[in-house]
Amino acid sequence: MVIIFTQKADDNLASLVKAVDAVQKNNEKLGTFVVGVSGVEEADFEKLQATHKLTTPLTVAKDKDGPPKYTLNKDAAVTVVVYKKGGVVHKNFAFKDTKSAVEKAQEIAQATEEALK
Repeated sequence: MVIIFTQKADDNLASLVKAVDAVQKNNEKLGTFVVGVSGVEEADFEKLQATHKLTTPLTVAKDKDGPPKYTLNKDAAVTVVVYKKGGVVHKNFAFKDTKSAVEKAQEIAQATEEALK
């Protein structure tokens, strides 16, 4: 499973999601979703979805800072958590902005593939 927490809904985020989507297409059991935090609203995701036609579910966290158990870094615009089977964290990524996140999209996709093994 891959969870992407984001404080921004922009084209860079869409590119990151598409990189993970590519892995998802060959591994239906992967389970990936995006969670908006810190002011991201449904309308932001609706606009992103209309523009980019993403297949990954987009949702907004009830708690503005994200689920408390994740203790997300407020300075990280994007946090990606990649889980192995059984709910064990395989890799965790945090980025100051969506541009930095998309620059590591292939590394995140690779970590996702590794977690499926």
